[in-house]
Amino acid sequence: MENHREFGRAVPVQITVLSGNHLRGSRTDSCLSFVRVEFNGCVLGDSQKLDVPVDKDVVYSFTCSFECSEGAHTLDDVAHKPVILTVFEILPKEKKQKEEKTTVLGQAVVDLLPLLRGQCSFSSTVLLHAVPGSPADVASTLDVMVHVPEPLLSDAQRSDSNVLMVTVETAYSVPDVWNPASTPPSHYIAALQMPVSATVRDKFLLFSNGVLKMGGEKEPVPRSKKWPLGSLLAPGAEVIQGLYIDAEPTDMDHGDLTDIEDKDFRADAECNQKRVSWDTARRCFIDAGGVACLSRRIAECRLWPVEIMKAIQTAPTKGGKTRQDEVQISFHGVVYMDLVPLLYPGVRRIHGVYRIYPFYESDLLNKVSEYQSHPHETNHASNQDQRMAETYYAMPWSYRIINKNKMTNKCSQIASVAAQVLDQYQQLFGAAFLPGGRPLDPVLQEQRKNQLLGELNYSGKYFAFKEQMKYSVVRIVREKMLRTEAFSDPEQLQAFLSQLYVFLVDEMHATLNKTLSVDSQDAHQEPVLSCAQLKHFAREAELNTDYQLAAQYYQERSEPSHWCDYGAFHMLTADHLKAEECFQQALSIQQTHIPSLLMCGVLSEMNGRYEDAETFFERATCVEPNNVVAWALFGIFCQTQEKFIEAEMAFREANKQLNAVLQNESASRPEISSETQPGQKKEQNDESSETPAGNTEETGDRLMSFCSVTKTFHSYLIKPEVNAGLCWCPQMAQRALALELLSPDRGTISSYHLALAKLHLLRGEHDSAEASLKEALTDNFQNPDIWALWGHLHYEKGDYFHAQSCYERTLDSVLDASDTHSIYLRLGSIYLQKGEYEKAKPVFLRACKRSPSCLTWLRLGIACYRFFQHFNRSIILTVVLTSFQTGRKLEAEQSYKYALKMNLQEESLLEEIHELQSRVGFGNPSF
Repeated sequence: MENHREFGRAVPVQITVLSGNHLRGSRTDSCLSFVRVEFNGCVLGDSQKLDVPVDKDVVYSFTCSFECSEGAHTLDDVAHKPVILTVFEILPKEKKQKEEKTTVLGQAVVDLLPLLRGQCSFSSTVLLHAVPGSPADVASTLDVMVHVPEPLLSDAQRSDSNVLMVTVETAYSVPDVWNPASTPPSHYIAALQMPVSATVRDKFLLFSNGVLKMGGEKEPVPRSKKWPLGSLLAPGAEVIQGLYIDAEPTDMDHGDLTDIEDKDFRADAECNQKRVSWDTARRCFIDAGGVACLSRRIAECRLWPVEIMKAIQTAPTKGGKTRQDEVQISFHGVVYMDLVPLLYPGVRRIHGVYRIYPFYESDLLNKVSEYQSHPHETNHASNQDQRMAETYYAMPWSYRIINKNKMTNKCSQIASVAAQVLDQYQQLFGAAFLPGGRPLDPVLQEQRKNQLLGELNYSGKYFAFKEQMKYSVVRIVREKMLRTEAFSDPEQLQAFLSQLYVFLVDEMHATLNKTLSVDSQDAHQEPVLSCAQLKHFAREAELNTDYQLAAQYYQERSEPSHWCDYGAFHMLTADHLKAEECFQQALSIQQTHIPSLLMCGVLSEMNGRYEDAETFFERATCVEPNNVVAWALFGIFCQTQEKFIEAEMAFREANKQLNAVLQNESASRPEISSETQPGQKKEQNDESSETPAGNTEETGDRLMSFCSVTKTFHSYLIKPEVNAGLCWCPQMAQRALALELLSPDRGTISSYHLALAKLHLLRGEHDSAEASLKEALTDNFQNPDIWALWGHLHYEKGDYFHAQSCYERTLDSVLDASDTHSIYLRLGSIYLQKGEYEKAKPVFLRACKRSPSCLTWLRLGIACYRFFQHFNRSIILTVVLTSFQTGRKLEAEQSYKYALKMNLQEESLLEEIHELQSRVGFGNPSF
C-alpha cells in the first residue's frame, strides 16, 4: 500500500452476513426469514428469503457494500455509526391475502471502529436483540464479516489523525418544575461544536435522546454507553458493546464541583434530585488539520462550551412536518469545560463534573472565540429557572483512542525470543541455573557465549529472531517516535539510531528482568562501616567545612545513591562538571535512579541544554509517576521555558500525588490525645529514645528534600522546603519561592520565610537571612527550626554568645528541631571554647547516643578529659593543704612539687600554701 495516498479516496466497505444462529419465528417447525443491512440511514440491501428448520443455522451468505469517501459515507460516519442488521420473518399467507406480511424479529449492530485502526477485515458474532412481542430466542446471534480491499487510512494518516469520543452522562439537580408527564413532551438536547478538518466547517455533535428521571436512587454503575442514533426498533440494540460508564473517583474529576465542600451537595443530587440521563457516546473522526485546529483553540481559550437545551415538541403542520423556526426552547444553559488537560503529554482521557450556567450569547463570546451557537437557538429561551446555577452534569472526554500500546507486542516478543535462546543454551550446556551452584568462571562463560552465538548463526535462528523483532521495531519508529520518512542528513540519522538503540536496550532489560529471575546470593564480607555511617560522617565533615575528608568518605561508597551523594558534594563545592559526571555514573548503574535524573535535569538547565533537561525531567516522572518532587521540578522547568500547559499539567499532577500521600498519612496516623502535642513531640528521656543514625538511612535525601512539597499550599502551586542542597542550584530554589509568593494562600508565613532564610544563609547573605528569620519569628515564635537556623547564622558570623543562646533555646523547646545533630556539635564546640566542660560533656553524650560518629566520640573524650583535668588540679591543692595541717612533711613536699609540675594557676590557693609553708617551716624545697 502506498503510504501517502490521497486522503478521502473512495474505498468500498463490504459487509457479509454469514449466518443466523438459533433464529425462531412464529412457527414452531421452521422460520422463513431474511436480513436487511443498513448504514447511515441507507438500506444497503436485503438477503434472499430462506426457510430453515428452527434447529438449523440460517446460512445467508449475503454481501453488500458502501463506499467510504468524502461524499455520502465519511470516515466520521464510520467512527460513530454502526451497521444495523434487521432480521424479518415472513408470515404465512392467510386466505384471500395477496401480499406477504413481514414482522421484525430483532436487530443487531456492528461497530466499524476496527477499520479506523488499520484493520482490513474482521469477523464478529453479534447478539440479535428481540423487538417487543417477538418470538426470537434471547440467544439468537448473527455471524458477520467486514472487509475492505485496502486500509481506510495509511500509516501516516492514521498517525496524524485522531478519534475523539465525547460521552454525555447525566445532568443532576435539574429544575423542579420539569415534569416527565408534561404535555406537550420535551426533548432534552446537549450539543457542542467540534473542528474535524482545516478545510470544512465545524460539526455539531448532538445528543438528543436525554431522558428525564425522578430522584430516589443513584444511577447504576457500571452501565453501558449508547449509540447516538436515537431509539432503535429493538431495545438493547442501542448499546455500544464493550463501552461502560464506571464509578469515577471524585479526586480525579475536573471541573467546578470538585472541592470537599461540594461532596454533600453532589451526594444528595446524585441520589435524591431529578436528573436527565443521556449515557451516550459520540465518536468524532478528526484529520490532521482538525487535530491542529483543536489543539490551537484549546491552548488559546481553554474553555469549551457545551449547550444544554430543553425543547418543546410542537404539533406538526398539515404536511406532517415541524418547521425549524417554530421549535420552542424553554431552557437553554451552557457548560464551560476546561480542556487544557487533554493537551498534557500522555493524557488520553478526562472526566469532569461541570456547573450549568444560563446561556447568554454575550458571555459566550467573551469566554470563547470562534464559536457559533447551535442553529436551533432562538429567542424563546428567556423563561429559565433560577436554580440552574445548582445544576451540573458529568461528562468524560476520551482522546487518542486509535493508538494502541506498541510496547505490548514488543515485550511479548522479547520474552518469546529469550525463552527460545534459553532453551538452546540448555540443549548445549544443560541446566542454565542450578540452585546453590557456583558462578561460572569468566573464561568459561565467554567460551559458552561464543559457542551459543555460533550455534544460533549456523542454525539460522539468529536471523529468524531478528526478523521476528523487526515488525515491532518498525511500529515503534513509526508510532512512538513518529518517523515515517527517510533521513536526508546522515548526522540526524546517526543521532536517531543512537536514541532508538538506547530506548530498545532499556526496554529489553526491563522485559528480561520481569521474565527471567535468578536467585543468587554471593557470599561477601560485610564492610566495617555501613554506607549510612559513611554518609553521616561525610555530612559531619561538610558541616565543619572539611571537604577533603568528606570527599574521602563519599569515595568509599559505590551504589547509585552513593554516586548521587558524591555529586551533591561536588555541587556544594561548586564543581558542577565533576558533579554531573557523578550523576551520570549513578545513571549508568541504575537508569531509573530518580534523584540522579532530577539533578542531571537541573544541571542541564543550568548549562543551557534545555532539551536534555526536559528529557531528564520527563524520564523521572515516567519512571516514578507518583513522585511529587519530580512533577514539581518539571513544572518549574516548564514555566521557565514558557510551556505553560505542560507546567500546569505537572503542578496539577504534583498536587494530586501530594493529596494522595496526605490522605494515606492521615489514614495511618494514630489518634493523639489532647494532652500531647501533635507532630514531633520530644521524649522526656532523650537517652532512651534516641536511635543511632548510623544504623539506618535518612528518610529524605538532600536531593529530594530541597524541593519537597509542604503539606499546605494553594491549588497546585509548589512550595520548597529548602535545606543545604539549595546552594547547588539557587536559581531553581528562587523560582520555587517566587511561585510561593504568587500563591493566594502560601500556607504558614513562617515556613516561607524560614525557607528563604536558609537560601540566603547558604549563599552567605547574612543580613537578608536575618531579616527573613525575624519575619518568620513574628509568625511563629515557638518554631525550633527558626531558632536553630538563627543559631547557625550567629555561629557563622562568629557571634558565639548569641549562637549559644539560640541553640540552648532550641534544645529546651517542646518540639524537636529537624536537625539536632548540627546543634549538638556546634553548641558543644562553644562550650569547649569557653572552658565550660561540665556543660559540653552532656551535649556530646546526647550526640553520641543519637547519631554516633568518630567526631562526636572524640569531642566527648576531649570534654571529659578537660573536665577531669580541672577537677584533679583542685584535688591536688586540697591534698597539699591537708598535708600541712596534719604535719606530714614528705606528703606535703611531694604534693607541692606535683602541683607546680601541673602548672596550677589558682593564685588564692597558692598564696595560702605559701603562708602555711612559712609558718610551719617545711614543704618548700627552696628553703
